[in-house]
Amino acid sequence: MKGGPVPRVRSIDAFRGLGIMLMVLFTLMARLSFPPDQLQHNVPDSVHIGDFVLPMFLFASGMSLVFFRRKREGKDAGAYALDVAERFGALVLVSFLLSPFSAGSPFGMDEVMLNALLFLPCALMLALPDAALAAVMAAVAALYLGLASLHALPDFSAAYLGGYPAAVFWLPVMLGGVLAGRRVAEGRQYAALIAVFAIAAVALAALVPPWKMSASPSFMAFAMTVSLLFYYIIDRSVKRAGWKDGEGAGPVEHAGMKPIRYWVLMFVLVAIPVDFYSLFARTGEPLGADWRVAALFSLLCLPLLCLASECIDRLPPLAGLFGGNAGKRGLKN
Repeated sequence: MKGGPVPRVRSIDAFRGLGIMLMVLFTLMARLSFPPDQLQHNVPDSVHIGDFVLPMFLFASGMSLVFFRRKREGKDAGAYALDVAERFGALVLVSFLLSPFSAGSPFGMDEVMLNALLFLPCALMLALPDAALAAVMAAVAALYLGLASLHALPDFSAAYLGGYPAAVFWLPVMLGGVLAGRRVAEGRQYAALIAVFAIAAVALAALVPPWKMSASPSFMAFAMTVSLLFYYIIDRSVKRAGWKDGEGAGPVEHAGMKPIRYWVLMFVLVAIPVDFYSLFARTGEPLGADWRVAALFSLLCLPLLCLASECIDRLPPLAGLFGGNAGKRGLKN
């Protein structure tokens, strides 16, 4: 395939859209209330349902990277490198602007910075065969286990999401998405990958606990298993409904086309105002609202973000600033 138009895959857009919407929900709920145990996340020495939301989005980003590369197959290496650098720079800039609110400190590693740090090596490794990517994933797990055996692991509890030292141990999640995305792009079966990820997760869990805040390889393998299972369910549902790739997008797919835009809008319209309210009202965070009220409020914020994004697409100056028209099924993935 020689570059040119590459149709969007509805299942991947919906999958990534679900990931960013769940990230918004959990982020807002954490600011507004003390959720029940089963809805908590980022708790040290434990694993919760909410812990799988961020890796699901990273996995979806890895899948979309395959199409990022396919759309640019007609370009030379220099032009491709410039596209990668542009995307990486945009993600880093967004993270730097949001980090005081998202990571709790200026220049701290947040979800967007983690995405950027994983995007760069994955984009540069896309030309490698599946076996080489699997070897990189295994090497990252071996590095973790080796450092753990020497009691030389960084202190991941010192910063949000483990801080910058934790980023390398998240790399297998996005690479796992690349492996799945290749199979989707080439029309190959990908269900066997679920079994491979699950077997790896069980084997690694026998060595290290599957804890997100410890950035353990067993957690990453379980996260890849859960992510691909979710994608499988979404993909089957899309095919059963008879929806065609390249057709009009629904709200969840709309979020999947421009996930970082939704993340920024969530902070600008909701999270940052809540932060300032808690500061000036001296209430602290979370605000202490009933978790059911917080969940309902967070859910109602999703159509608000969708409406704001649609408004951006309809205003040419803003559309150019925020990455073009996401209301139509474009060619970027």
